[in-house]
Amino acid sequence: MQGMLLFFNKLYGFLEFVCVYFATILGFCAIISILVLGIIMILRSTLFSKSVFGKAALWCLLIPVIFCGKLHVYYETKAGLYLMLWWHDLCVGHTWIGVLYIIVILALGFKFWWRRKKLSGSVNRLYDSAEYRSKYVIKVFPGELSSFCTGCIRPVIVIPESISSDEAGVVIKHEETHIMLGHLWILLAYDILRVMLWPNLFMHLCVGYMKRDLEDICDTVTIQRSGIDACDYGETILGCARNMMQTRKKLGCEGGMSFAWDDSYKILKKRLERIVARKAYNLKILSISAVALVILVVASVGIIKTNSYNRTNDLGMISGICYTGNVQKIYTDVERSIVVDFDDDYIYVDGKALLEQYPEAKGTDEWFHISSGGYYKIPGIGGGGGWAEINAKEIHDGIIKLDNHTDMDIWDRIIMLL
Repeated sequence: MQGMLLFFNKLYGFLEFVCVYFATILGFCAIISILVLGIIMILRSTLFSKSVFGKAALWCLLIPVIFCGKLHVYYETKAGLYLMLWWHDLCVGHTWIGVLYIIVILALGFKFWWRRKKLSGSVNRLYDSAEYRSKYVIKVFPGELSSFCTGCIRPVIVIPESISSDEAGVVIKHEETHIMLGHLWILLAYDILRVMLWPNLFMHLCVGYMKRDLEDICDTVTIQRSGIDACDYGETILGCARNMMQTRKKLGCEGGMSFAWDDSYKILKKRLERIVARKAYNLKILSISAVALVILVVASVGIIKTNSYNRTNDLGMISGICYTGNVQKIYTDVERSIVVDFDDDYIYVDGKALLEQYPEAKGTDEWFHISSGGYYKIPGIGGGGGWAEINAKEIHDGIIKLDNHTDMDIWDRIIMLL
């Protein structure tokens, strides 16, 4: 029974540590994402407002954000201390906040998973199309709805039963383009990102803007790739738009990409204007730009990782001393003035220097608890190391050799790998 209690106590400590650690670094990422989203929204409405591919490329700025949780700048600059460190202190000082953060992540993740599973189940119950062919599965909905595609691993295109042959040809090509360009994967990645960074409400509000930008790309690529007349394409969008509310009501396809997305008349009008006014793109230039974008993103992630704390950081020759006669006074020995050295077996203490630091301990029956070494994931969050203790009466001048007890266990080993 005692062994079980010890196990569950260790497990609780491990889970609490993990929650606090990940809540801290993800919270930092959420704060940074507010700034990045602001930059994206400003640039897409100004400098890149007329560039279909430029607006969509801006969303790649969110990729490096997820690696910004352990930057040195948060702890080593005045700006970081004032703007970011409050979140670190909040999570470390109130561990329930870290636990709550992770609980909300799990709850939102389950919600999104359940929504996608429910949509997948509804789509699987539809019958396959016998009239239209594609390299992807085409399902037919017995009623009115706007066509859409869903499913990352096994993509499925859903069209309404009442759609005409001409409209079906346009719609199927549009949905095939969505799948070919990886838009379903992008949408999944964005959902994962907004689950992890859920405190940033703008992440949830901006999903509509991202979908619009993906739709604009899909419109441009579909028209040029398939040689469809822009006016015919626009008429097909108008014909499908009126059925959009039925799509959401009956199937709940938020997890997919819909041909006529559920925007207001004003947004739909702008989309049609862009289709009519579109200019042909140069595939070679576009490919070079895409490669350059990937290189920039990878390089930015590399720079961020270079300027971040490692997965595990050695505390080095730093020791902490706690005196039971005055527990409020905890001395951190960074200059090795008291704890002169330690190894796997012993901690070496200068008795004279210890009593000079704690003169009130002379002749008492109190205890000194000394910890040495260990690791940290980020400053203020870590563990491991060894410890020793000595009664104040046993202290004498010269070097005192104390047994070094290590607290490293399997839980610490796992934490160090996270």
